[in-house]
Formats: sequence, structure tokens, C-alpha cells
Amino acid sequence: MNKRSSQYRHIYSFLILMCFITLAVGSAQVNKIHCGAFSIESTGEDQKHESYVEMDDGTKVFGDGVTWKSGLIVKDQIKIDNKTFKIKETRGYFSNGSYFGRIGNSYARRIVHGKINVYYNSESVSSTSTDNQGRMRTTYRTVCTHYAQRGDNGDIIPIANQNDIKELVKDCPASVAMISKKDKEIRRSIRKDRFYLNQVFVTYNNGCK
Repeated sequence: MNKRSSQYRHIYSFLILMCFITLAVGSAQVNKIHCGAFSIESTGEDQKHESYVEMDDGTKVFGDGVTWKSGLIVKDQIKIDNKTFKIKETRGYFSNGSYFGRIGNSYARRIVHGKINVYYNSESVSSTSTDNQGRMRTTYRTVCTHYAQRGDNGDIIPIANQNDIKELVKDCPASVAMISKKDKEIRRSIRKDRFYLNQVFVTYNNGCK
């Protein structure tokens, strides 16, 4: 193979790689449910519950307050009063009127409770760039992730778009009708009712009523 052919091959491989990266980034942007699409006020929770940590086998350890920490330089652990547990040994915890389900070594807040549970989590993500004068600039943005779970013992899986929601509620015509609107109509519905997307699942959980 001559030198020119080799150069063309490298250029072609690079263009293919860039194409895949562009498609991946574009898909992530299109499929992402934006922050604020769901109301993060918990629905379907018993606000009178006292705090507890729920272990992986379903048992609950009750107490007055729950704290947890996770990271590269700390032990992943959750604590209720003077009792400490590994996060991976738990299913979730309840505190201040909300339930938080475990996802890896972290927790997400449950915002809909019933046959299908919906969870919400947000985090601040930073990115650093350099301008043409060599000055560094750090920007921050909030990234929101939503999850769904069938029953209280099911796997908690991410939901990224309208089609994911439609698949979850496909056996409830009323919920399907609510989520099958055009994007513009759904945005308008959310502006009128902050619980609109929550209500898609609440309707499903209430026997499709």
C-alpha cells in the first residue's frame, strides 16, 4: 500500500469516527427528558412515615435522620442515627416525606409511587474550555436523569424520551393518549399543568382512570 492510500485510509477512518460521535451526541440531546418536564414534588407517598433505610432484603431500619456519602475518596455508606450500612446493601431510604431509590452508589428521589414508580435525580456538571487567548473558563450546567420501576422490587431503569414512556404505559389507552401528543402540545400541556407528565403515570397507577 502506497503512502497516499494509507493517508486516505486514515482520513476515511477518522471521518467515520466523527460521524458516529456526532450521531451519538445528537441522539443524547434529542432523547434527553429536560429538567422540569416532570414535577419533582412527590406524589403517592405517605408523608407521615418516619425515616428509615430499606435493606436489600426489604427489611427497614427506622430512626430519626438519614445521611449518606459516596465518592472516590470516601466510603460509600448510609447512616441512620448511629447505624451505618454499605450503600450497596440497601434498596433505598425514606426521609423528610420522600423515598429515594438506590441507583448504583447513589440515590434518586421517587416522584411517582404505584404500579410504576418514577424517580428523578439532578447533578451539577462542570466543563472547562480555553479561549483563543489561552484563558481557561469553567461553566456549570444541571443534568437531570429520570428513571422508572415496575413495582417496588423491580429494576430501576432510565427513561430518556417520549417513546420510553409510551412503552411503559402501553396497556393503558388513557395514558398513551396523554403521551402521544406532538412535542409542542406536550410542552403546552406541561406549562398549563406542572404535574402533566406525572399524571401520565398516576393515571396508569390508578387503573387507567
